Amino acid sequence: MRGLYWNKGFNHSKHEVFSQLCIPPDVPFFVRLDGRRFQAVSETIGAEKPFDEKFAKCLVASAKAMFQSGFSPALAYVASDEINLLFVYAAPFRRRVEKISSILAGVASSAFSLSAPKLFEKTSIAAFDARIIVSSFEKIAEYLAWRQGDAWRNHNNAHAYWLLRKTGHNPSEAAKMLKGMKIKDLHDLLFRHGVNLAQTPAWQRRGILIFREPYKKRAQNRVVTRRRIRENWSLPLFTSKEGKALIQQVLEWAKPFAEGVKAV
Repeated sequence: MRGLYWNKGFNHSKHEVFSQLCIPPDVPFFVRLDGRRFQAVSETIGAEKPFDEKFAKCLVASAKAMFQSGFSPALAYVASDEINLLFVYAAPFRRRVEKISSILAGVASSAFSLSAPKLFEKTSIAAFDARIIVSSFEKIAEYLAWRQGDAWRNHNNAHAYWLLRKTGHNPSEAAKMLKGMKIKDLHDLLFRHGVNLAQTPAWQRRGILIFREPYKKRAQNRVVTRRRIRENWSLPLFTSKEGKALIQQVLEWAKPFAEGVKAV
């Protein structure tokens, strides 16, 4: 072909900046997927304010897509507009950071974009970014408790912000009124308008956990163990005894799956 230049002696792959960057072996890590400009996405599809269960279901569908696509996370924690994936016993793409962050963000984005029209009958292109957080077995519960605490703060602020919006304040006025307001003040403000933050749906306050749960199934003349994806929308606090026990149980369930138990 006239004008085509190809230098066979130059290997461009050697100049890929992060292609060889890998997460250390045998180290648990989280992939946190954050929705990009999800306030605009929620407005486009007509989601209720401050929280919409159908919107949460789209996030859960995105998290479940990770299990269904063969990436084998130990668990997924959904809260606000983010998805946290924990990898402990198995990790995709030989722990290559570039591959993990780019492909998992792409799967989450496409899964959300496909789910939204089914629930809202409106389309919107959703996008997630991804970051990797290296952890340890001792800090898994601590990380989840941190994200759950952030979900609680977002829950309080969102309810207060949309209360002010619905009572006639524009966005800048509402944001200014909430700046520096303490949790107790937020609670008092909402309580005066009939909203008790302690009685809102648990998934708004504490998030949603997705994991694989074992169950027994008869196959021909024997009983075998299978795994099915489960959703917990009524979580305890991860800082509580019950919450820590739940995390430990899910990690125990994830171990045999990583060793080759067939999933369903």
